[in-house]
Amino acid sequence: MPNTGRFFVLALDADRDPAGTIVQIRSMALRCEACGEVTRTEGTQIARLSGGTVLACAHCGATQAVANARLEECDHVIAVASPATASASTLPLPGRGRG
Repeated sequence: MPNTGRFFVLALDADRDPAGTIVQIRSMALRCEACGEVTRTEGTQIARLSGGTVLACAHCGATQAVANARLEECDHVIAVASPATASASTLPLPGRGRG
């Protein structure tokens, strides 16, 4: 399920080990459940923990530490988007319509 509690995972790109387990997140797009805004984060902007990742909203400051294993569950549900699709702001957000 792509909802982690505080965030809805819209897109996820990750480095994986040979077994397919997420080692680290390279980029992600999240919708904050607190304020409804979308944050796109990549590279060094992503706070990493041993075996996990800190999800953060750039708009309201909400954060949530999530195990990478939990993000693997999200990865099975969402379609892996191309960079062009992940950055397109004209796509409707789940539950929010077109605007």
